[in-house]
Formats: sequence, structure tokens, C-alpha cells
Amino acid sequence: MDLTRLCDNRTPMDVRCIPMDDREGRDVLVVIAKMTWRLAPNGAATIARPISPVRLFDVPRTDGLYPSLRYPSDGVDEKVGTDVLLLGTAYPAHHDATEQRVSLRVETGHESLHKVLTVHGPRTWQMSVMSGLAPGPSAKMAPTPLAYELTYGGIDATDPDAVVMDYRNPSGSGFLERRKSLAGHPAPVIEDPRTPVSSRSPAPAGFGPIPAHWQPRSSRMGTHDDTWRRERAPLLPLDFDPRHNSCAPPDQWLETPLQGDEAVEVLGASPEGALRFRLPRYAPVFHATIRGRTHEPATHLDTFLIDADQRRVELCWRTRVALPRKTEHLEKIVVFGSESLPEPVVADLAARVFGGGRAAEAP
Repeated sequence: MDLTRLCDNRTPMDVRCIPMDDREGRDVLVVIAKMTWRLAPNGAATIARPISPVRLFDVPRTDGLYPSLRYPSDGVDEKVGTDVLLLGTAYPAHHDATEQRVSLRVETGHESLHKVLTVHGPRTWQMSVMSGLAPGPSAKMAPTPLAYELTYGGIDATDPDAVVMDYRNPSGSGFLERRKSLAGHPAPVIEDPRTPVSSRSPAPAGFGPIPAHWQPRSSRMGTHDDTWRRERAPLLPLDFDPRHNSCAPPDQWLETPLQGDEAVEVLGASPEGALRFRLPRYAPVFHATIRGRTHEPATHLDTFLIDADQRRVELCWRTRVALPRKTEHLEKIVVFGSESLPEPVVADLAARVFGGGRAAEAP
């Protein structure tokens, strides 16, 4: 049941009102609002047209058995902190480049986020006497999607009766229990310099959303054992962690929510060079009227998604309203802006934080 008909939306956002059960089994109306901004080459943010919809389901990247996500679902009842996500393509800094660093940086003043990944050109696994199994030299790099399919992970189906997978990234490659058999096969091209695929403990590396059934999200679902089935089902387990609903990689989750006006920089993921802008300081305010009484439920920015390919930014807020026993007693939900729409903020204001320059070139 969609109760969006009760919503008076006075913003340029897409708004959905969806009845759900919270983790205690109470009936709540979850109101989700999404703002979409378009980024000009100079970093100015203006309202995008068309606006991105509130997505109630994950959008997979491919139709494969274990695909990564192109876009995550917004359809959860609560999210703590702010997920910061980057979608896009790595572009070589020059014609003959064989690798490129891609970085994401958000300056909050108290909890800065700075992450750098390396994207290589095509390469294969090679065996050597000195170093053992390791990726060989990178070939010339072409524009490369920032997809989990191109980083470490995958499934080892060598023995059909004992299939093993890397639950952190089933869509990846390079995960085999007998790694020597990888020689001659394509090697992952996206890696975190801190845990490269040639190390003893390689790890998936990405900027995009993590599906709910991948680690570490799946470990936060709580304990679904016989006691839970007997005493609590279908409610969520008592040890359910709300961070299960956060889809960002752990190092892209901010415990303190973003407020707006933070400086943002993306390097290596745009053919024009550096992408710098300030997060627009504009947010929704929710008013709920029940039995003639109006109150303002709390909200915060819980999802900040940068689509560098489209030069678009999606910002998502949500709030929960306890549903009365008789739904008709919920009279109205009003959504309006916290302030007037801001004037476009140009890139030089963000550049003052990060300094000028183009995308970081490969060494």
C-alpha cells in the first residue's frame, strides 16, 4: 500500500510514503524524499531534470547470477549516519597510461572521508620464481567502469560438489582456493593499494553500493536461529544491527550525518579532470498531522550518491511516522524545504579546500 496520496510535496524532490514494520514490529509510515542535482563543468549544482526516482528495489548492474548493483534500493525504514557512494568510470590521465588512481574525498570538518583506488589496464596472472603468483604488467588502459565485477572476489566452482565463494564480492574474479591455477587468466584491474590482489589477504575494492546479502552487510542481519523462529519471527532478531541497511563500503560510511555545504572532490573518474563541488545546503522538513495534531519527525541525510558518468548527485532523506490503528486518522504529510533553494555554488569554492589541478595521474 502506497500512501503517497496523503503527501503534500512542496519541494522539487521525489517523495514516497510507504507503510512498513519497524524492527519492533510496529506499523510505521516511512516517508522517503530524494533530491537530484545536476553538476555543471564548473561545479555549479542545479536541479536535475528529470529527477531520479525513489527506488524501492535494487537495480543490478547485469543479469548475471551474482551481479553487483548499479543503484541501491531506498526502500528501508531506517538508516543511521550517511552512506557516501560513487558511481562512474575511471579515465586514463593520458593516451598511453596503463593505470589511474581514482579518489573520493569529502571534507566535513570533523570526520573527513578520503579513499583512493588504483585502476589498471588489462593484465593477466603470472607465475614467477621470485614473487610466485601475481598480476603481470598492465596493458594500455581504456575507460574502465568502477564495477565490483572488475575487482577481487568471485566463486570457486572447481569442485561442483563443494562450491566456495567470497561473500564480500561474489561477482568478482581471482578467488580460487588453488590460486596457482589462475596463471594465464585475466586478473582483477581494480584494487585498493592497501590490500592489493597480489597480497596474502587481497580484498574487494570499490566505491559503489554493497548488496544486502554480501559481507559485511549480511553479518548485521542478526541471529536467525531456532529460538528466533520459535519466539520472535517474523520480527527482526533482537541483535539486528540497523547498519545492515547502510549499503556503502565501510570506509565510505559516516557516523555523523552530512549537513550540506561540505566540499567534495572526485579525481580520475571524469574525462574533464577533477570534479569539485560543494554539497548544496538544502533539505526537506516533514510535518505529519494525526487527529488534527501536527508534529515534525526527525530526519537526516542518509544517502549521498555521486554519479560521475551522469554528473548527477542524489541525496536521500527519510523519516518514520507511527501509524494510528485507524489509518484514516493520519490526515496529511507535508514536505517542504528547510530554506530557499540555494544559488548555484561554483567549483572554485570547493577548490579552495582541495587546491586546483586535474585528475591525479598514474605514476
